Amino acid sequence: MIKGLTGDSPVLNFFAAITDIPRCSKEEEKISDFLVQWAKDRDLEVIQDKWKNIVIKKPASKGYENEPTVILQGHMDMVCEAVKGYEHDFSNDPIEAVVEGDRIIAKNTTLGADDGIAVAMMLAILDGDYEHPALECLVTVEEETSMAGAHTIDGKYFEGRTLINIDSEEEGIITVGCAGGMVSEIIFEKEFKAPEKDSFLAIDLGGFRGGHSGSDIDDERGNPILLLARILREVSYDYDFELADFSGGSKPNAIPRDAEALIGVDAKDVEGIKAALKASADTIFKEFVATDPKGVLKIEGASADKVLTKKVADGIINYLLVAPNGVNTFSKKIEGLVESSTNIGVAASDDEKIVFTMQIRSDVESKIHEIALKNRIAGELSGGIFRELSAYAPWEYAEESPLRDKAVKLWKDMTGKDATVEMIHAGLECGILQDSIGKMDMISIGPDMEGVHAPGENLSIASTNRVFDYLLELLKMKG
Repeated sequence: MIKGLTGDSPVLNFFAAITDIPRCSKEEEKISDFLVQWAKDRDLEVIQDKWKNIVIKKPASKGYENEPTVILQGHMDMVCEAVKGYEHDFSNDPIEAVVEGDRIIAKNTTLGADDGIAVAMMLAILDGDYEHPALECLVTVEEETSMAGAHTIDGKYFEGRTLINIDSEEEGIITVGCAGGMVSEIIFEKEFKAPEKDSFLAIDLGGFRGGHSGSDIDDERGNPILLLARILREVSYDYDFELADFSGGSKPNAIPRDAEALIGVDAKDVEGIKAALKASADTIFKEFVATDPKGVLKIEGASADKVLTKKVADGIINYLLVAPNGVNTFSKKIEGLVESSTNIGVAASDDEKIVFTMQIRSDVESKIHEIALKNRIAGELSGGIFRELSAYAPWEYAEESPLRDKAVKLWKDMTGKDATVEMIHAGLECGILQDSIGKMDMISIGPDMEGVHAPGENLSIASTNRVFDYLLELLKMKG
């Protein structure tokens, strides 16, 4: 649902339709089934595998029958994030967005342009009368969580050995490599005791920008999960309190925007500990005045009938203070490129445990395992249990790439400007797809987007139309 969208852009009209279909990671059935029926209604060959990945095929247009088949690829799932307190059922409700000037903006939730715009571009090409070679359009599931779709797709469905991924987020950039990654977790089993304190405080640290744990990790944005642990540890040296619970964030690949803790205190210390908490937070906020200036601390009275043992509580706080997070190393080959990073994105609490989930990224595979080892040691020394959830290899730069050469030349011809050819720190499915399908010549492109993986995510209308025109011209190039 996009208010104020006008015009005859087939891509944006398809994107508007996609925003009405729920498609959070691991909940792709509705969008996958929609794509099946859409293809059948147009008599296009369509494959839906048991994982709900989709392949839609279209024969070559006249004059392109002898050109090599091209695979167009993107993912159907999106990161589902909402502003705290905003009621939105991602499993049923359409995304609500509005056009403001050149931008399509979802103010209270994520927009899903990552990577709904790829799906929209593929549908527009499949539905239109354009010049192109035979096309195999691959739409994968679970890219935003485990890359499961890319891992599980069967190579037997494809003839193409040229692939254009449409999952980049800046016009004029041709991506030719990306970081690999690992998602892992540290589990703290809860051990309880009866409270010794007679008052409880609920602490909410929020207002941070959040963002994409790959492309935004070097922006010095605050991670409230770690910052709240720091505040609690600093205050613990002056006041005795009991930790009853701790939580924050929602996705390992999204920099968290808020965190919460519940503590027990002596009634006589309530005002003093409130002042100490606020003083510590104010000091931290000053550190982020230039990069993440809207942090806020809220403290309210609360209640609880049990608290964590000191051993577990200390372990949780100490782990968060020593675990790797943020940029770990910068590339020695490409100036300014983050080589490796960690994002502790989730602190999930239930009746039995608190689980910290993190996304590790690096374009050097051994660095992924080194950081995971450090995280494991930090967790185990603090009393936690380490578990690896998923991993994927980097997409390595290819010394020879006819597709890259064509794409660079075409951009210059169309715009008069040199394209930027780069590797990125965010993760793409390309490297995995080479394992699943076979060695391919690949690039990644996409239109201008901002705020990906966070509420307020927005998409440039003009850039989307230009990149679509560029993609059409790229498909027309022969040889």
